[in-house]
Amino acid sequence: MSGIESVVGTWGSAAPGQPQLQIAEDGSVTGTDGCNRLAGKWALENEVVIFQQMISTMMYCEGVDTWLSGAASARVHGKALHVYDRAGQEIGTLERES
Repeated sequence: MSGIESVVGTWGSAAPGQPQLQIAEDGSVTGTDGCNRLAGKWALENEVVIFQQMISTMMYCEGVDTWLSGAASARVHGKALHVYDRAGQEIGTLERES
């Protein structure tokens, strides 16, 4: 798979306190950083997912690492979505949900 087909789907875990993203073919993205709900749009540029117009709730959640709320872009490598912040630093990975 390459292009949009490799990106569209559910990434991460539905377990409480775990990050998850649903990347839809229509260009929308929704999910959770394990605490806060996330929503926005995405575009594919040269095999890089660019997250746009991302919004998030701002709840405090003790003991939850909310790294996913800093997502600016991502790349698919195998069965994992590698997520990067605005500085281009990798901040985490999400496995494709089977």
